Amino acid sequence: MQAIYQSNQEVLSKHKVQLDHMHLPISVTRNMTLAALLTATKEPDFAWPVFQSFWKELLLPGRPPILFSLDGLAHIMKHSVYRNPAFELIHSHDFALVRLFTDALGGKTQFANGAAVVGVASRGNSPLIPSVIKALEQSAAKKMGQQIPDREPYQRYDERVFDALRDVDVLPVKGVSKTEARALMEYWAASGILRQRIDEKAVTEKWTMAGNGVVAEMERVAFHDLRAL
Repeated sequence: MQAIYQSNQEVLSKHKVQLDHMHLPISVTRNMTLAALLTATKEPDFAWPVFQSFWKELLLPGRPPILFSLDGLAHIMKHSVYRNPAFELIHSHDFALVRLFTDALGGKTQFANGAAVVGVASRGNSPLIPSVIKALEQSAAKKMGQQIPDREPYQRYDERVFDALRDVDVLPVKGVSKTEARALMEYWAASGILRQRIDEKAVTEKWTMAGNGVVAEMERVAFHDLRAL
C-alpha cells in the first residue's frame, strides 16, 4: 500500500472516496482522497480490509486506468509449501493477493476504466510447470489463428492455471543483439560510467555473461567492477 501511494500519490490525490465503507475499523468519509485512504491505517491487521476498499474504489467508472504487474509468474502457478489445518498443501491461488492478480489476469475482474495486467516469466529463473507451458502455448496459438495444441494424455495438469492463463496475450521478449549491446556499452562509456575499452572481446564477454543480451544482466556484469571500488 505504501509503494502504491508513493508511486501514484499525484493521481490518487485527485480522486475522492465514493462508496460507504462502514465495515472498516477506521473512519472513512466522502471527502477523503484515495491517496489518504491508502495511508489511513498503520496497523497490519487493518491493512487488508482497507486495501479491499481501495481496490473497489479503483474499479468504479471514472477512475484512472490500472497497471497490475507481477514478476516471476510461474512461481505462483503451483501449490505453495504452506499447509492448511488438514495438512494439505495450499494452492498459491488461494492466497489473497495472488488470487487478486490471477482473477485480473484471467478476466474475472472487470476494469471499467481499462487496465494492463502483465505477468513476466523468465526461462532463466522459473520452475518448469507443464500446465503453464501448455496454457501459454495454447493461448499463443489461439491468438495467431493456429491449431491449438492438445494436452498430453498422460500429463497431470492444473485447471486453475489454465483458468488464469486462458486467452492471455503472449509476448516473447529476447535479449539485445551483439550490435545493440556494443552500442549500449559505448553509450555507457561515453557517459563516463563505464571505464573499460569497448572492443569485440569485451562486448562478447558481457553479452554472453548476461544470458545472450539481457539488458539488466548486462548492466549488472558491466558495472560489477565499478561497484566493487
